[in-house]
Amino acid sequence: MKIRKLQLVGGSSYMISLPKNWISKYKLKQGDEVILREFDDLIVIQPQIGEKEEIKVEIKEVPSFDKKFLKRFFGSIYSLGVDKIVIEQEGVGRHITDISEISHHFIGMEVLDCTNDCIILHIFTIPDFDVVTIIRRMFQILSGLMAEIETNLLLEKPKDMDVIKSRILRYEDDFDRLYLLAVRLVNRGMKKITISEWDELRFMLGSRMIAKFYEEIADIMFILSRYLWDFDLDVRKEVHEFMMELDTAFRKSFESFIKSDMRTTEEYISFVEKLSEKIQKSIDSNPEGTILKELLLQICRMLESIGEISFNKTVREMFR
Repeated sequence: MKIRKLQLVGGSSYMISLPKNWISKYKLKQGDEVILREFDDLIVIQPQIGEKEEIKVEIKEVPSFDKKFLKRFFGSIYSLGVDKIVIEQEGVGRHITDISEISHHFIGMEVLDCTNDCIILHIFTIPDFDVVTIIRRMFQILSGLMAEIETNLLLEKPKDMDVIKSRILRYEDDFDRLYLLAVRLVNRGMKKITISEWDELRFMLGSRMIAKFYEEIADIMFILSRYLWDFDLDVRKEVHEFMMELDTAFRKSFESFIKSDMRTTEEYISFVEKLSEKIQKSIDSNPEGTILKELLLQICRMLESIGEISFNKTVREMFR
């Protein structure tokens, strides 16, 4: 712990000196701005580096150039919030086609330079994106996927089944890219949070959990879409009714998280609980289509978890 004495400047302002090693660590100079935050009895001083400090990783040896591995590898680095990836490895340039193709799976990632022994990728920061905007878009894609399935569910066997599957696949690709972007934004945001911003930290963690639940719900919906038309029309009619109620639950899930209103959140939680009970009763009374109903029940459980996150967020904001 270091102690500093207050100095009176100009008869009305007070000043303290900052440790020289702290100034050197952040390469600050006279005239640079710092961020001052008040938190109960504390004042936290933070260098205003923000987005100016580029986060770079240098890779001397890529463990594998298998395309599936590379996609997971770059996805993990991307989600950490890195700005630049520099791969320096003999002969790496011959893999540029695969690396360039994989980079397009990540929003903002581009190959900036390529030589025989070096590839540089840059992830551009898009200032208009924030985690709430991304979660909103994820919600919209889920709603679109739901509408696509509902529209065709009651048809005996859609003639243009390949077209439907192609559209659903596009939803899946878009959703995966947005989920990774949401994780990336949360991780970048958490790097900037100080002791004075616990509420912001909780919001970031809650947002990441919401994004993860939406991602898992989307995965279940994609699985559901592969098997729906293998069942009789009567089964699909029942599933269609449940999905219409799930569509309402999706809308309520996003609304409850954004609004932080206790009545809205309570209504949402009650709605999902009743829907879960209805699906469970159908499973118990009619074994036909049980696998589909179990998938819908899994979605309800995730929506219930989203309700708990929204409820806790609402309570926190009541006592600010």
